[in-house]
Amino acid sequence: MAGVILDSDALLALINNTDIHHESIVNRILRSDERLAISVVTYSEALVRPHEVNKADLAITQINSRISEIFEVTRSIAITAAKLRATSKMKLPDALIAATAIEKGLTLVTFDEKLAKATPGAELLTS
Repeated sequence: MAGVILDSDALLALINNTDIHHESIVNRILRSDERLAISVVTYSEALVRPHEVNKADLAITQINSRISEIFEVTRSIAITAAKLRATSKMKLPDALIAATAIEKGLTLVTFDEKLAKATPGAELLTS
């Protein structure tokens, strides 16, 4: 079974049914039987706001119920992220997420056009 890795915006849209991108990400996920993964960087980014409003436990439960795997940052991922930053000037969190997709052979699903363009094989969603 193939898999996809969600960037932070895609994950937030998935767990928040009032997000403007919620329907788009749900439709994308429902049309396939792919497993869903995220980077530990995405996990951390997605939990910032829930911690600010004291809803982290709910967000963690929602994420854990939908995501099959959370990938740690390895040396190999760090090296690939550095190469991506050197050629695209993307921010470190985005580079680490993109590098995780590349290293794990997964399709990065994102709403971020710049990230999609800089990541080979990425899938750009629109609302």
